[in-house]
Amino acid sequence: MTDSGDIAKSIGVALAQRIKGKGFRKRANSFNRLANDAIVHHVSVQLGSYDPTGMHAIPGLLPNLYGKYRVNFGVYVPGMDRMGAPRSSWINDYDCQLHWGLGNLMPGGSDRWWDLRDRLAVEEVGDLVMALGVPKLDSFPDIESVLRAYELDGEAAFGPVTSEAAALDVADLLLSRGERGRALMLLKSYVEKMRTSNHVGHKTYLREYLVEREFHDLAASDF
Repeated sequence: MTDSGDIAKSIGVALAQRIKGKGFRKRANSFNRLANDAIVHHVSVQLGSYDPTGMHAIPGLLPNLYGKYRVNFGVYVPGMDRMGAPRSSWINDYDCQLHWGLGNLMPGGSDRWWDLRDRLAVEEVGDLVMALGVPKLDSFPDIESVLRAYELDGEAAFGPVTSEAAALDVADLLLSRGERGRALMLLKSYVEKMRTSNHVGHKTYLREYLVEREFHDLAASDF
């Protein structure tokens, strides 16, 4: 294991000591916690890409993140498997439909990375995880809380990088619960939004999505 890997492992151990009382299980530098309705809460330590020379960095556009790390939080929601089901029972960050970095939960909401070799930062990160990260995950204890968050804030409720197409994931979630009428109302609203879009590729995908779920009249509409 590289030196950076060793440091990241020690950060993961320190983080485990802080959140183990909250029901999380640890695997490498990631953590899972089972909530209600088979929802899984995820926490992980992510290392910056390997670029010791910094030659691929672009000041102001692409920072050099080598030697840095961030903490990710996610929520995996069964029934929202439009992009594919998890490959195993252990949920990774890329399996989650809801995503935040620790920096996104801090004042200002911008992405933030910490220096791997800053030992004092480990305590700060642990405090922030307990004060901001775990409560964020606690706010999604079940399926109803996910649906309620979307109703209140739209796709923004699912994290800063969630696309407008999150509506399709929510529709799938409603369909998985047998709420076809509610899903139809959401999809009608989404199709209406697409009428002013120039994204031809997504419109083609949307028609296929609607046909697969047997909303044939909506798929045949003009958008």
